[in-house]
Order: sequence, then structure tokens, then C-alpha cells
Amino acid sequence: MVLMHTNDKRQENGGISLMKRLFAILLVLVLAFTSSALVMAKAKEGPPSVCVVVGNASDKSFSESVARGAELVSRKYGAKTKVIEYGSDETKVLPTLEDLSDGSWDIIVVAGYNHLENVEDVAERYTKQNYVLLDTQIGPGYPNVYAADYKGNEGAFLSGALAAMVTTASTDEMPYANPEKVVGFVGGMDITLINDFVLGYIQGVQYIDSEIKVITSYTNSFTDAGKGKELAAIMYRSGCDLVYNGAGGAGLGALEAGKEAKKYSIGTDSDQALLFSNDPEKANLILASQLKSLDEHVVQLVERIMAGEEIFGLNESLGVAAGVIQLSDNEYYNTNVPQWMRDKITELEELITNGEIEVITAYGMKDTDVKRIIDGARP
Repeated sequence: MVLMHTNDKRQENGGISLMKRLFAILLVLVLAFTSSALVMAKAKEGPPSVCVVVGNASDKSFSESVARGAELVSRKYGAKTKVIEYGSDETKVLPTLEDLSDGSWDIIVVAGYNHLENVEDVAERYTKQNYVLLDTQIGPGYPNVYAADYKGNEGAFLSGALAAMVTTASTDEMPYANPEKVVGFVGGMDITLINDFVLGYIQGVQYIDSEIKVITSYTNSFTDAGKGKELAAIMYRSGCDLVYNGAGGAGLGALEAGKEAKKYSIGTDSDQALLFSNDPEKANLILASQLKSLDEHVVQLVERIMAGEEIFGLNESLGVAAGVIQLSDNEYYNTNVPQWMRDKITELEELITNGEIEVITAYGMKDTDVKRIIDGARP
């Protein structure tokens, strides 16, 4: 009798255990279906509305690239978009963000390291509004903000390698090259963001030829094209046959100086040769531009949201491997840069992507060490 009772108990417990397992499986299936349904529902909602806030949407550089992202999203997906310009008065940024954060926009995009505090401010107060902050990262505790910075040092390394190949080329290959082994860099500000470019540029130059010198100067402005032109002109007179700029709108002056000196330039952020296609003399001297493809990144973010991905609360750092940082590949590059140089750039991109080349960065480096590298590369 006891044995039969024990067997009955085991059968009863086994039945309960089986029911628990079936219930657990059913629960997993329900959750999976619900999750998939939510993702599909988000995807079916269509593209999010996007408002971009920049200084000058026609600066032929950084801000214009971001603004073009809104245009691409509208053209590709029919999304509601808008670009708001605050000009040179950065005190307008915070009240502009406050006005926009009333729920009219799914995403508000702000670009520039100098707007970190503004985004932190509104993100804390308007917790239901989603923000995208480009070109810098944000600290923890902002679940309604997606932030990304870019490995500009990697693109600068490629620019430096190209500059080194150009300055050491024969005049048969590069008609405006000279015998002096010296190239230049015009930066916007003596800050970590720009010096990250400088260090990558110097490393790229000296990866090709350790004897090449690099002259570095700063405009102390991202808008003063006159100062950019003045500094680049000094470099050309000092023996540089190529100047690379990382100075936003101020860098446009460096491109003009290149045209007047009949020497080479490398642009930045936007494909600056294409932007001057109506001026063939200038465009043909801009051998390449180091692209920070902010426009494509904005499109990518919208696509990730449409696919149901939760991007807000994330910080990302993107470079060559992500396809966001690269040299422009246009008709001017393909016509004016010899094939062997272009092949070398492709090879270097692959080496950076697979980790065989690690580009140095100014981030986390002592200011004294940054200065030592920059000064050590001077003629």
C-alpha cells in the first residue's frame, strides 16, 4: 500500500513538473511574439520626424553634413524633417531646444561637442523627448539621449598618408609638388578634438616617410575663413605643397589659399571638392576630403529606429571600420591622385579596420605629450 502511494505521488509531482515546463515554454513564446510584434509595430509606424539644430547649414563642412542628413531622410523615407540654424550666436541653442521639446518631433539632432551641457539640461527636464547628440559622448543617466563621437584621428591618419605620398612624388605625377618634405595642418582650435586630428595626421605622414615635417597652426575660430586663408598662405610660402584643414568654415579659407598658391589641399567633414565643382581650378587642387559622414549616420540612426532598435541611452564611437570615417572617393580623387596612392589608402583602411594599425589619440593624453608630438614634427 505504501509503495503504491509513493508511485501515485511521483506521478502527481511529475504531472505538475510537466505542466510547469509547458507553462514556461508558453510564456517564452508569448514574450517572443510580443517583442516581435512591438518591433513590427514600430517599423510599421513609419519614419520618425527629425529636427536638426545647427549653426550654419551652408558652411560646406560639419554643419552642412548634418543638415544634409535630414534631407536624405526626407527624400529616402518621406519623413517630416526640419533644419533650424542658430548662426554664430550659441546662446540661442538652449531656448531653441526648449521650444522644440514640446513633443512635436520624434528626434531632435544637435551636433557639436560645445552643446553637451545644453543637451544634458533639456534631456533632464524633457524626459519624454528623444535627442541625438553628435560629435561627443554624454555621461550616464540620460536614457533619452543617443550620443556618438567619431574617430577623426583615423581619417586624419589617412589624410596624412596621402599628404606624405603627394609631397614626395615627382612632378610628373603631381605637377604642383615641390622637393621640400613639409606639409601643413590648419586647425580650428587648440583643443583635444582638433589635436586628435593633428596627432593622427602626423602619424600618417610619418608612417609613409619619417623625415617629413608637419607645420600646425590654429585659427582659434571655426568660422573665420580669412584667418584660415592667412595661415595656409604662410604654410605654402614656407615650403608646404599640401595643407590639410580641420577648422570647419574657417578651413574654407585654407582651400582658397591653395587655389591662389596653385598647391594642393585636403578638405574635411564634407566632400569639399564636389562643393566647389563650379570652380574647377579649386576643386582639382582638393585631392580628397576626410569625410565624417554625419549625413549617412543620421540616416543609419533613423533606419535603426524604424527597425525597432532601442538606440537611446547609448554612447558610440565610430571610425573607419564603421564606414563613417573615410576619404572621399570622387572624380577629382580618381583623376588627380595616382592609382598606386589610392591603392595604398585602401590598404591602410584595411589595416586600421583589422587593428594592425592603431592610430594614436589625443583623448586621455597629457597636454604636454600632445604638444611634444606636435612641436617635434615641426621643421
